Amino acid sequence: MIALLGATAMFLAGFQASINAPTDAFRACLRDATTKATSEKVAGTAYEAYARNACAAQMTALKSAVVAFRIKNGMARKAAAVDADMTVDDYVATSVDKYQFFAEMNSKQQTPASQPTPPQPKQQ
Repeated sequence: MIALLGATAMFLAGFQASINAPTDAFRACLRDATTKATSEKVAGTAYEAYARNACAAQMTALKSAVVAFRIKNGMARKAAAVDADMTVDDYVATSVDKYQFFAEMNSKQQTPASQPTPPQPKQQ
């Protein structure tokens, strides 16, 4: 009984590792895309398309891994595909939010803040 439980745990840990590599690759690609987009001064509104294009191969690999993982765990293929799309969308949305926030902060730092002029004393 304990041997069966141990074997199952090792199998699940090994199978979980099959999804970790594509996830790590996709996240690393998104970080690289952020760095490149920043240096290329990509607008915050254009970053999502930029990131999806830059990481298309890693995105496809992650979707395939998530679908395979979910099917092996008893999920229907259609539901697994929807789940994989949502997983990828979550990673991209997080990256987009961060990029847009930092792009906005950087643009505010580059433009001098308009400071109100102090009132001038009245001359009589």
